[in-house]
Amino acid sequence: MGVKLKFLGGALEVGKQGLLVSNGDANVLLDYGSTVSEENPRFPEHVRPSAVDAVVLSHAHLDHSGALPYLYVSFGPEVFMTPPTLDLSRLLLRDFLNISGSVLPYEFLEVEGMTKRTTFVEYQETVSREKFEINTMNAGHIPGSMMTTLKVGSKSVLFTGDFNLTETRLLEKANMDGGEADAVVMEATYSDKDHPKREDMEKELVSACNQIVESGGTVLIPAFSVGRSHEIVSVLRAQGFKHQIHIDGMAREAAEIIMEHPAYLRDPREFEKSMQSVNWIEGWRDRKRAVSQPGVIVSPAGMLRGGAAAFYIDKVAFSKKNGVFIVSYQAAKTPGRMLLDTGSLYFRGEKRSVDAAVKKFDFSSHSGKRDLEAFIKSLKGQPSVYLIHGEGESLKKFSVEMTQLTGLQVQALANGDTAEIN
Repeated sequence: MGVKLKFLGGALEVGKQGLLVSNGDANVLLDYGSTVSEENPRFPEHVRPSAVDAVVLSHAHLDHSGALPYLYVSFGPEVFMTPPTLDLSRLLLRDFLNISGSVLPYEFLEVEGMTKRTTFVEYQETVSREKFEINTMNAGHIPGSMMTTLKVGSKSVLFTGDFNLTETRLLEKANMDGGEADAVVMEATYSDKDHPKREDMEKELVSACNQIVESGGTVLIPAFSVGRSHEIVSVLRAQGFKHQIHIDGMAREAAEIIMEHPAYLRDPREFEKSMQSVNWIEGWRDRKRAVSQPGVIVSPAGMLRGGAAAFYIDKVAFSKKNGVFIVSYQAAKTPGRMLLDTGSLYFRGEKRSVDAAVKKFDFSSHSGKRDLEAFIKSLKGQPSVYLIHGEGESLKKFSVEMTQLTGLQVQALANGDTAEIN
């Protein structure tokens, strides 16, 4: 019996990831996320919770998890994830409800419902149920992120989620050996771009921070609260940055969660040492003190859309002695993208030029083009390959290139499209 893949969301875009795998007997949902850079979040195509036998959550980020609680308005399906993914998801979903609760179709009660239906899995583990089997591997994206090989009937599907084939200060690189699968659904966010060497980027960041701080300025680094904030602190300390570092927002709670799951870190001792070296912001008095003295402030939101970073940018933007260093992906129509593209931001409804030094440093936790190519070349057998989670035209171009290069059938399908694996 064949298997049908239905791309519910996140196909030719970044955001609201969702893939339904079915064979007429079993229905397994791989991720169920939301958009996160818009005033009104959008979800993938609706699925009836009663029609889903199980969910596999690749990692905690909201573009993969943000719609998941909706399945638990009533008794929902069993959901598989790693222990840190559950803890980090609960943290991010709680914040999501605080910010966008009035337009979300669920409340924290449904997050608790999801929690009660969670079954924990570890890397390199096989879990069998009557209708399907899953095998899990490290994805190297954020703590707890995983790839999954899902076997339904006689067919198997490798789903990468977001993955990174480069070792970072925080994590080991992704596991490239997913075995032989009939279909591979892989993220290709950077199918048109290679990342610079990580060590070069680390040294450039530290040098730029030293230059500003030692001249009496303040550096604001807006960064995602799960993963990127902690990576940046680890980089600064590993490269010998000796000045004050402040961390604000959910990054503190996320750090505590990550430290509770040391097995998912590349070097737990170094991570703990880095986290203990910073000043944790606990309120407005700390924020005002931090921004008034030389140092580095690492704070969500990573795209400058809300969060404590909105307070800091107002304080550092209009002095040439300060810096705003962008280290995270900036979605279209976000303040962070506007700052990079125009050097300006809106302050109290007025568009103003930013005087502080604005720099971008590539610390992506996604694989670049060269690694994506290597991953496809490493696949065993003759699987059909489907690209998701990227800008549409780039994915289509990359699919043509990889089909010609490897002889595999590589496609980029749109939301709502289906693919048959026979």
